[in-house]
Amino acid sequence: MAPPLYSSYRTRERLFQQHNLSAPYPNGKHAKYLWMANHGTQQGWGNYMQEMVLNAYLAYASGRAYVFDNFTWEEGGPEIADWNGHAIPARIPLSAFISGPIIGGPMPPMSKDIIPRAVSREWYHKVCPEPDRVVIDTRKIQNSFLTLPSALQIVERWVDELRKIQSPCVELARSSPWLFGWDLTNTERVLDIFPDLSSSPILTHFDWSPLIHGQFLINSHHFIPSNLRSPDLYDIRTPIPGLLVLHVRRGDYEGWCSYIAMSWGLVYNGFNRFPQFPDKSPAPHDPEGLHHCLPSIPDMVAKVQSVVNDTGYPLTKVFIMTNAKAPWLTDLVNAIAKIHVWPDGISTSRDLALSWDGRFVSQAVDMLAAQRAEVFIGNGWSSLTSNIAMLRMTNSNLDPRNTRFW
Repeated sequence: MAPPLYSSYRTRERLFQQHNLSAPYPNGKHAKYLWMANHGTQQGWGNYMQEMVLNAYLAYASGRAYVFDNFTWEEGGPEIADWNGHAIPARIPLSAFISGPIIGGPMPPMSKDIIPRAVSREWYHKVCPEPDRVVIDTRKIQNSFLTLPSALQIVERWVDELRKIQSPCVELARSSPWLFGWDLTNTERVLDIFPDLSSSPILTHFDWSPLIHGQFLINSHHFIPSNLRSPDLYDIRTPIPGLLVLHVRRGDYEGWCSYIAMSWGLVYNGFNRFPQFPDKSPAPHDPEGLHHCLPSIPDMVAKVQSVVNDTGYPLTKVFIMTNAKAPWLTDLVNAIAKIHVWPDGISTSRDLALSWDGRFVSQAVDMLAAQRAEVFIGNGWSSLTSNIAMLRMTNSNLDPRNTRFW
């Protein structure tokens, strides 16, 4: 069966009220835009989301409407792409994943900043013909830093530059390096932006799409312990008591951890390195790092046992978010089942009943469960884990000490 094309989501995006020149201030003809034509493609949702959040925050901080794009595997060509022999959507509308200000939702009504709503790339191209665009090569500004800049330094420098530009149509040149790539987000240099980022509408009003919430609701028995009066299923800031979520990354990590992460000396992703987290990154090239990047079943059993002992919470349900193959995953589930009494059992990503539309955005369903879990154990090298850690850190109802790593 061919993958879904999500055409109804694109139709709804076109109908956003800000996609109208007659829309009231600060939208419509009053709006100024920032389009990152150089944003990353052919990367997983974790890397895409990291860059997207930081790009959206830069637009917000500069007083411009963020120009959002599809989650893009292949920018041009057919609507169906090939990924390791599997047919996948080449481009998925962002509104299939998320809701909130990043995807054109309203800014908070009491916000002191008057910022136009985010708009689609399609709308930007319609209202900003090429002759009207100010196109900036990012190297013009990035090369002025004498040392490697932090995320906050990048934002502050670019906000100064963008506020000098009167044109409503500004874009970062497609051929120029991105501002918030993995060379930044894989390091602690990303952390200093968090106080401002976490208090901005970009994160305070971040939410998942109705599609993701719907998939979560249908599968709630895999996340919600049976003896609970269900917490508000739609409130992403309501923790789920008793839920332990494990992020078990396999697939490409079976080669990547040893041949890339260890040989290159990579360490924990930036947002996995908050000082409040109990588990710290191994040093670069530390041979023990492989046990954390690609933990064996005994490694994971030992970690889960340690975390259960440390937390003291009555953990009753386990959900394993994973891309592992079924036979190996069965062995892991059986091993974890032996170390603790889990009254509500153990479920995995493979157990979820997903719609055809939901199947291709299922990583966001996993993330929703993980960001709400009472305790989460993730992979420190993973950008998907890093986004979960970031979202958990924005939630004052969660103890940072309950965000752990293998």
